[in-house]
Amino acid sequence: MKRKNIIAISSDEDESIVSPPPKKVAKSAAAAKGKAKEDNTKPPAKPFNWAAAKAAKAAGPSAPGSKQVPEPKSSNCLEGLAFVFTGELSSFSRDEAIDLAKRFGGRVVGQPSSKTSFVVLGDNAGPSKLNAIKKHKLKTLSEDEFLNLIATRQGPGGPGGEKLDEKTKKKMAKEQETIKEAAKELERREKQASKDAGDSGSSKTDVSNQLWTTRYAPQSLKEICGNKGQVEKLQQWLHDWSDSLKCGFKRPGKNAMNVYRAVMITGPPGIGKTTSAHLCAKLEGFTPIELNASDARSKKLVESGMNINNLSLDGWMGGNNATNAAGVRITDKTCLIMDEVDGMSAGDRGGVGALNALIKKTKIPIICIANDRGAQKLKPLIANTFGMTFRRPEAQAVRSRIMTIAYKEKMKIPANVVDQLISGSQSDIRQVLNMLSTWRLSSSSMDFDEAKNLTKINEKYTILTPFDVTNKILGPHAFGPNVRETLSDKMELYFHDHSFVPLFIQENYLKTQPVKVRNLEGPPKMLKQLELMDQAASSISDADLVDALIHGPEQHWSLMPLHAVCSMVRPASFLFGPGGGYGGQNPMTFPQWLGQNSKQNKLNRQLGDVQVRMRLKVSGDKHEIRQSYIPALFPHVVKPLIDRGAAAVDDVIERMDEYYLSREDWDTVIELGVDAQKDDIVNKLIKTATKTSFTKKYNSTDHPIPFHKATDLGKAPKKLAGGPAPDIEDVFDLDDEVVDVSDDEKKVKNEDEVTADKLFRASKPKTQSQKAKIGAVKGKKIQNFM
Repeated sequence: MKRKNIIAISSDEDESIVSPPPKKVAKSAAAAKGKAKEDNTKPPAKPFNWAAAKAAKAAGPSAPGSKQVPEPKSSNCLEGLAFVFTGELSSFSRDEAIDLAKRFGGRVVGQPSSKTSFVVLGDNAGPSKLNAIKKHKLKTLSEDEFLNLIATRQGPGGPGGEKLDEKTKKKMAKEQETIKEAAKELERREKQASKDAGDSGSSKTDVSNQLWTTRYAPQSLKEICGNKGQVEKLQQWLHDWSDSLKCGFKRPGKNAMNVYRAVMITGPPGIGKTTSAHLCAKLEGFTPIELNASDARSKKLVESGMNINNLSLDGWMGGNNATNAAGVRITDKTCLIMDEVDGMSAGDRGGVGALNALIKKTKIPIICIANDRGAQKLKPLIANTFGMTFRRPEAQAVRSRIMTIAYKEKMKIPANVVDQLISGSQSDIRQVLNMLSTWRLSSSSMDFDEAKNLTKINEKYTILTPFDVTNKILGPHAFGPNVRETLSDKMELYFHDHSFVPLFIQENYLKTQPVKVRNLEGPPKMLKQLELMDQAASSISDADLVDALIHGPEQHWSLMPLHAVCSMVRPASFLFGPGGGYGGQNPMTFPQWLGQNSKQNKLNRQLGDVQVRMRLKVSGDKHEIRQSYIPALFPHVVKPLIDRGAAAVDDVIERMDEYYLSREDWDTVIELGVDAQKDDIVNKLIKTATKTSFTKKYNSTDHPIPFHKATDLGKAPKKLAGGPAPDIEDVFDLDDEVVDVSDDEKKVKNEDEVTADKLFRASKPKTQSQKAKIGAVKGKKIQNFM
């Protein structure tokens, strides 16, 4: 059996050979060995350069604007097609090509699969995508073929276009039917709400006048877009709350949440965190009470004013079906929702600590909501709350809901336009609804370009760090021909941190690989790069002159835009290109000037102390002490410790006492050394035992002191008496004649004094007899105590 198994394994090599099994095995092994030897002789495949591909992607197209976008045959000419882009196109950047595909109804995915229609290939395509193309046998398009497809293809369903198959037709019809049914449900719900308000005589606001975010808020878990799993966990935690409270929060439960008395929901704004909390609380029979950033949440109010188990007067007056002012049905169960916990400001001082103490002993569920779980002020809450992260929903999860609302409002918006609104707002559903409600006031339709401009206008302002600004302004795509940012947009980056950004630019502007020398080689490339460096350095020098005018005595703050151009925009325009953040060789670093400036200030202060002590023996200012005396002192107070070790301690201390130098001044002399006397070199030459002996000997002996400070003697310096500085207009000139005050005015002034008032009586001084009596009484008390 063993021989048969061996033959079966080796039979793939040569089936026509009939020979004894052992010899065949030997021949097969020899053939395999020879084949392996041939494979070893082949040169190894060159590894893919990811850094170069990333830099090429960031640098943009090689010939931007050389090809025009053709006139499409129909507005939905790419509908029904799925595209994957890989590599770099010659005329369009990756983002522009993706926009083209989406503009005409195409769908863009990240990775190729069997459902991908076309793969648009460019230069330096990724190896994984090339392997996927071979695996799934996908069709590929060049840049020209992609543009030709836009010009020649008719959208499905149109005249001469591709006919839709039955499966696709049923799918599209089902989607339209779902949208119409959902719109009818919204209409029916609004009519019912208006009818109920009329029957009860309530003075609630008309539904048609409400904000869309309130009007179309989800009323069931089915209507929530995305994060379905997290919402179900939250509902299950509220459902099990009573059982968890009875057992003392000892049983973890299905999702290991039931050991916590509170939940921390974190995630980006506008994705439904607060809506999900309210909805889950209502569905489980709780009355949600929300406190957000508009409410005062200080420590005192959280501790004393948050008696959330009390029923309001609304419930007593209205009976069992009463609702509070927010329209929430009042029950005997309450749920506290603390929204925007990470937004507690100075007015809510101590509120986070008080909330944490409340969570430890609460008997009602508490839901905390924040945007950033890593915020410093949320650290006390992390250990006592169950973390629940909400993520941005995908465009597909939000599209149906947005199109339902648009259909109800009689707006004609294609699916690709809705996707652009969702992606442009980073899946912020609240922002999308606000944009649509504003747009509906002037128009009932929207195309792709209008959606893109609308999201650009409503883009949220975020403060960038100096690292982000430096990467952006020095990046390879900051000044390309197809860049849409204006000079004003680039100058705006300067004002994200106008004090640090120029320092970051000055530190990192030489670490890029300039795009302007990309097509040059050899000496011309080096010469051109040196010219660009010279121009950038000259601009930074001009920026220093402008900065001196801004922070000088006259403080010309109106020159800050000019400083932004000279210190950041103009140097970057010469040397922009791949750097530390774009696959470059030199990483971006923090400005070393800050550390060197701090060190200079420290040494300058220490040098001043040395000069003050030595001035009893020498005559010279700080510069002369630094340049002449300290190098002359080095052979007498430092060199002996290097040469003779501990034996030279007494001589060194004696020489230091002659110039009133302290132990700290000796460290200053070493720190101020340069070249061969640099502190790093000297500290290595002096043995640790010698330095320890020197310190002990100096601390154990007395030394002459040039002068005493009041603080050294335990006395606080006296403050000079004086009021506030007078105004310049109140100061008398020397030429002004001072008029004497008359006797009547002096009398009036004296009458204003307390001692001149008849209603006040001054105490009489005690006589000698009264003092003697008091002394006798005190002595008697002391004797009784003894």
